[in-house]
Amino acid sequence: MSLSPGITDALFAIGAGSELVARSDYCDYPPEVGRLPRVGTSITPNYEAIARLEPTLIVSEDNTAARRRELEALAPTLLLRWLSLDEVSRGIRELGKVTAQATNANALAERLERRLSVAAPMVAPKILLVIGSDTGRLDDIWFIRKNSLQGAALHAAGAKNAVDEDIAGQPHLSLERLIELDPDAIVVITLREAPGDAELAPYRKLSTLRAVRDHRLAVVAAPEAYVNGPRVLAFVDHLAPIVAKWKLP
Repeated sequence: MSLSPGITDALFAIGAGSELVARSDYCDYPPEVGRLPRVGTSITPNYEAIARLEPTLIVSEDNTAARRRELEALAPTLLLRWLSLDEVSRGIRELGKVTAQATNANALAERLERRLSVAAPMVAPKILLVIGSDTGRLDDIWFIRKNSLQGAALHAAGAKNAVDEDIAGQPHLSLERLIELDPDAIVVITLREAPGDAELAPYRKLSTLRAVRDHRLAVVAAPEAYVNGPRVLAFVDHLAPIVAKWKLP
C-alpha cells in the first residue's frame, strides 16, 4: 500500500499499480486508484484499517512526519526520500526493485532525468511559482522550492527560480519577502479547471513589483504540479510556452 500520492503515481507509471491494496486519502491519480480503500494519510495513518488489510509492504515518504515505528509494527515499511529530482529518481528505481518492475522503473527515472536535469539558462526570467489561494490575501504565500521536482521543472521550462536557494523547511514567504525578492514574473498554479483573474488579483495590487509593472503575471491550471510524481513532465509542457513569452533581452 502507498501513503504518498507521488509514490502511487510512480507505481502505476511503472506497471505496479495492480499490486496496491490501499491508498492514502490524497491519492486520486490515475482514475483506477479510486477502486482502492483509503487508509488515512502519511501523517495520520488509519492504523486499524491498515492492519485489517494485512499489507506485505507499506510505502511512504521519508520525512520528519513519517510514522516509521508505528507502520513497521504493522508490516514491512519502505520510506523513501521524495522531494528533489535525484531523490525521486532513486526512489522510482527502488520501487522497481521491490515490485519486480526494474526495467520500467529505470526507464521512467531516466526519462525524468533526461528532461529535468538541466540548468536554468544564463539569461532567463526569475519566476516566483506560487500555489493558488482562495483567501485573496498575500499574508502567507506558498511557493515552489528550487530543490523540488517542480523546481527542476521550472528550470527545464527555461526559467530561474526567484527563490534561489534550497529550502529545507516549509516553502512559504511573507508579503515583505515577496517585495524584497521582486521577481521578474509570477506564475500561480491552481487546481481549478478554468482559472480566472481572481488568482492574480492580489498580486496586481502590488504595483511596485517588476512582475506587475511588466505585465508578467500568469495563472495555470496544473493539477500535476501538486504531486511529486512522473506527471511533472506535463507541468514542463504547461510552463514552457508561458516562459517563452517572457524571455529577457
